[in-house]
Order: sequence, then structure tokens, then C-alpha cells
Amino acid sequence: MRIKKLWEFILFSSIFVACCAVGLCIETNILLGLPFNSPGFYCFVFGATLLQYNLHYSTKKKAVKNSQRLQWSFQNKQVHFILLVIASLLILFSFFSFHLKHFIILACLAAVSFLYSFPFLPMGKRRKIKDYGFLKIVTLSLLWTLVTVWFPVNTMHVDNWLFFLVFIKRFIFMFVLCLLFDLRDIEIDREERINTLPVKLGKAACYRLSYALLILLLLLSVVQYIYVPQLSFLVAVVISLLITFWVIEQTKKNNSDIIYLAGIDGMMLLQAVLIYAFSLNL
Repeated sequence: MRIKKLWEFILFSSIFVACCAVGLCIETNILLGLPFNSPGFYCFVFGATLLQYNLHYSTKKKAVKNSQRLQWSFQNKQVHFILLVIASLLILFSFFSFHLKHFIILACLAAVSFLYSFPFLPMGKRRKIKDYGFLKIVTLSLLWTLVTVWFPVNTMHVDNWLFFLVFIKRFIFMFVLCLLFDLRDIEIDREERINTLPVKLGKAACYRLSYALLILLLLLSVVQYIYVPQLSFLVAVVISLLITFWVIEQTKKNNSDIIYLAGIDGMMLLQAVLIYAFSLNL
């Protein structure tokens, strides 16, 4: 029972997804053959992710039926507040590791992040980015890609072609994961008239789209291997994609928060761990 409560705390508090963000940043540096960032940088990524997700879920009022996460959030408002304070302190601490030019970039990312969760868009009735179906998934996928691919290396000299490949692959990967969450939320989005891809295209079409994107990711990984012949990275990606496919199949049978938070979100951390593990043999 204690282990279950600890596991739920790690998942529902967004500590797990914050670790996923850090893992993807580390993966980017490995794929591009660059040194790791400073501890302060990873503190910022962890803290910013923790802040954004806890802000979002501390104000969320609707979720899928019998949502364990929403129930946990209602019962743990004080925990959300404590985590928001901790996340803010981590962000403040990490500022000392950044240069002045970083703050302009961070301000833009922060603005888009807040627009995603809070109703500030001046289009008729004030709404959030997440209230506009296709804009929602593109924005969220792009944010994750900018934070975990571009941000870790923006002050380093990188191979432009390799960077482009990693950027596009990460965007597609995040798009697939976000699409699966939209599939889970299809009934709520339909009730609130949010025209997400699953609402517009239907579940079957979106599952086919996710499979097609996984195949595209595999093809791009082969292209990356041809450009940078590192077989270990290709093997790691293939394993990651196969497990992602298996997890997608599980979501058709199990719609619980655990399968999405540990399974779907967990694919980010799994891919990062696989890339890191296989890089040790280079």
C-alpha cells in the first residue's frame, strides 16, 4: 500500500514527467555528440516542468471518468502548493547558470506555456490554446521539442543537419504521445466542443495516424544512421518504438491514468534511458 501511494505521488505530482523532460534533454546532447549541460540547467528544466504541470492540474476541473489523478489533485491542494514553491525555488536557483540572452528565450517559452493553460487569448470569449484542438497538440508538441532539443544546445556549436533530424524526430514523437492523450480525453473534448484530431477524425483514424508516425520515425532514424553511422542509437530507437507500439495497444484496453502517466509519458524516459545505455558502448 505504501509503495502504491508513493508511486501515485510520483506520477500525480508530476515529478515523473519532470524527470522525463530532463531525460530527453540529456538524450539530445548524446545524440548530437555534445557535453552535458550544467546541473543548474537541469534544475531549471525539472522545476519549470513541475511548475507548469502543477499549475495546470491544480486548476483543472474536468477529466476522464473516475480519474485518479483529478481525485488526487482535489485531495492534495496543499501538496500542489508546496510543489509550486519548490519548483519556483529551483527555477530561481538555476537562473545563475544562464546568460542574459537566455531570458528572452525563456520569456517566450513561458508565455506560450501559460497561454496553453490559462484563458488569455483575445479571440471572442477568452480561451486557452488547449481549447483549440489542432493548435493545442501542435503547440504542446512544439513546446516539448523546443525545451528538450533546442534549449539544451542553443549556445553550442551543432551540426545543423543532425540537429534538424533530431528536432523533427522529437516533434513527431511528442505529437504521437500528445495524440494518445487526446484519444483518452475524446469524450470530454467532444462535450466541450474542442475539435481535437480524435473528435474530428475518430479513434480508428487517429490510431492509424499514430502507427504511421511511428513508421516515419523509424525511417528518419534510418536516415540519421546513414548520416551518422551509430548502430547502437538505431537499435535503441527501434526498441523504444516497438515498446511504444505495445503501450499504445494497451491503452485500447485500459483507460486509467496510470497507464497514460507511467506508460505513455514513460516512453519519453524509456527512450532517453535506452539512448544513454547504448551510448556507453560507443
